[in-house]
Amino acid sequence: MASGVSHVACRQGRPTSLTWLESVGLAWGTGLAVVLADLADGRAVYADVDDRLRAAQIGRLVSGETGWFDPVLPFVAMPEPYLSPWSRLVDLPYLLLSKGLSVFVAPEQALGIAYLLWPPLMLVAFCGLAVFVARGLMGGPLPSRMAEAMMLVLMAMLMAFAMLEFAPGRIDHHNVQLVLLLAMAAGLCRWDAKGGLLMGAAGAASVAVGLECLPLVVAAFGAVACGYVLDAKGSRAVLLNAAAGTGSATVVLAAAFLGPAGIAAQQCDAFSAPQIVLMLGLSLAFGGVCLAPGMPASPVARAALLALASLGVLALAAVLFPACLAGPYAVIDPLSRLYWFDRIEQEQGVLFLLRSGRYAAVAALLSVGSMLFLLLPMAVSKARSGAASFLALYALAVVSLLLTLLMVRYIRFASALAPLFLPALVGWWLDSRTGVGQRRAVFGALAAVVAAFAGMVALIKPVDRPLDAVDYMAMDACAGEDLSVLATVAPGRIAQPNGLAFTIIEAMPEGFRIAAMPFHRASPGMKRMYEAFLSSDPAVRRAALAPFSYVAVCRLPLKSDAAFAPLYAALSAGEDWPGLVRIASPTETRFQLFRIDHAALR
Repeated sequence: MASGVSHVACRQGRPTSLTWLESVGLAWGTGLAVVLADLADGRAVYADVDDRLRAAQIGRLVSGETGWFDPVLPFVAMPEPYLSPWSRLVDLPYLLLSKGLSVFVAPEQALGIAYLLWPPLMLVAFCGLAVFVARGLMGGPLPSRMAEAMMLVLMAMLMAFAMLEFAPGRIDHHNVQLVLLLAMAAGLCRWDAKGGLLMGAAGAASVAVGLECLPLVVAAFGAVACGYVLDAKGSRAVLLNAAAGTGSATVVLAAAFLGPAGIAAQQCDAFSAPQIVLMLGLSLAFGGVCLAPGMPASPVARAALLALASLGVLALAAVLFPACLAGPYAVIDPLSRLYWFDRIEQEQGVLFLLRSGRYAAVAALLSVGSMLFLLLPMAVSKARSGAASFLALYALAVVSLLLTLLMVRYIRFASALAPLFLPALVGWWLDSRTGVGQRRAVFGALAAVVAAFAGMVALIKPVDRPLDAVDYMAMDACAGEDLSVLATVAPGRIAQPNGLAFTIIEAMPEGFRIAAMPFHRASPGMKRMYEAFLSSDPAVRRAALAPFSYVAVCRLPLKSDAAFAPLYAALSAGEDWPGLVRIASPTETRFQLFRIDHAALR
């Protein structure tokens, strides 16, 4: 990239066939149609335990049972208390919206309405940012209003895996992360001082919400840093203001959502002291390099200064927080990793999807990969003209694709970024200045992607893994069943399989605690439950159940291997077990509750 070349930022003053409101309305309407089509069978594709735990967390905040800075979720005892890593930044809109709605309806109804309203309202912001970036990348109008409208509708449809995160009741943090990701993209698209501030602040907020998008935040800053190293026009202002945006937002977010104890906490998997030190330190490092007088013109020297400043901050963080070098999931013990984490589909790569026959997700991944491959000739052309903002956004989309190939959970982010280039690609294709050779290169890129996909499908055949007791333990077999037997006994700690966690949480009277749920911070409780239900050693079983008063298991028509899971196989079949006293339920139900007689437990 030549020194001082133009950056071709997203300038919204360029002529377009559709008005701003028409464009956003088309994108939002298409996204809403995608969401409603998914809900036609009565269940959202992304609905999962994250939503149920978030609902439990928000519900206790709204009712006043837990304080703003209190991370303890009192309904879990492993027997250690469970400290939620989830940010109040996500909880805040539901709290405010439910308080406002409670003027008109009962508080419980107000919160339920807030769960349904806020995600589609966030979709408006997501679509607004998507249109901003797509229109800026397009650089000018397509031949007609109809053509532009069709491109926006198709773009929104290709974003389906992102759009589905905004379904009513989808109150997990991924939709917030998607909005913040596109805010970062909009900042890159502007490629000016205000864009840098937006990118930096959105990146800090994303880390505060969850560490999932940290690689994408790093990629965005890396792209801007590369522009600065190569002396792209405007890159100094972007990097300097991005550093300022990150630093200032980090201070505000920490004060508003963590409090003194949360800021001082050393949590490797959530926004706390290690992340605050890194974000403030890197902000100062990047800002200092940008403001240093006599900055060398040599790209190598600039890169060396940025690298030294960054490595200094990273080394300081490693010394202060050595435990975090093991990563955010170091808390997961080997047993929980084997029977829970390693079986989670979204934690696997594309090969797992092919072996599992998850062709819908593979097709979505193919569309993202095809889009980025089709853009290669255009990206080369933009590189020659020094279009720094375009290249930064393209690099961010490529990183999201690579992350998805390694871990399926990133498909929602790749689906949000790659389709933004569709209108630009169509406009470039229709441009009379685009040569025949470039068009042929586009077809060649598409053919290569399709051929690679066909080859993988042909070579990697689906493999059916037979279900075992661990799979049955993860099922919510008591959904809709009567749990009124809990009201007939004194409150206590309940040992139960993962699949029963939220059925019990949502029905149990005050004072009860469950042992485990399928989240990484609940790993100590999961380990105890796997030892209790799977071990053949009575001593291991007794030690695992020692802190608990009750055992709860659902009866299942599926038979488990008694040699692999002795206790679970017996209880899920409706049998009794020495040392577990069955408590009669007032009604016919598959939910079984046993009082533990620790002295007689075998």
